[in-house]
Amino acid sequence: TASGVLMTERIFEKTGNTDADHNGDVVYLGNTTGMTPGDIYHFNSSGNWEQADADDNTKSDGLLGVALGVDSNIDGVLLRGMVTVHTIEGSPAVGDVLFVSNTAGHATKTAPSGDENIVRIIGYCLDASNGQMWFNPDNTFVEVSEG
Repeated sequence: TASGVLMTERIFEKTGNTDADHNGDVVYLGNTTGMTPGDIYHFNSSGNWEQADADDNTKSDGLLGVALGVDSNIDGVLLRGMVTVHTIEGSPAVGDVLFVSNTAGHATKTAPSGDENIVRIIGYCLDASNGQMWFNPDNTFVEVSEG
């Protein structure tokens, strides 16, 4: 409730074309500096943010978020919601499932397929050319095994 008014819904509007434009759940933690706005990050065991990377299960297995500026504790990190990310690889179409990429910090429309790559759904494409997506990382992931 807000000022005695019961809120019955939460409205998430599609974001604009600017990297890190957002509407959703944001945290301010980690004291990480030098982040790239709109890149996807992983919260590591040291309590800092590092770019998510499907090539490394230690950088794609836990809490994920999108950097909203260069400093995590000042600008924030989006955990869930509408966001414009820096890069979605593979020319996605509206509605495509998106994954953590093998390129650090990026999203991709193609599930990683190399040996020991991590396949983790992170959301859905909302615009075919401007990087807008619904960011809501799945809590589960699969490690590819070619052997």
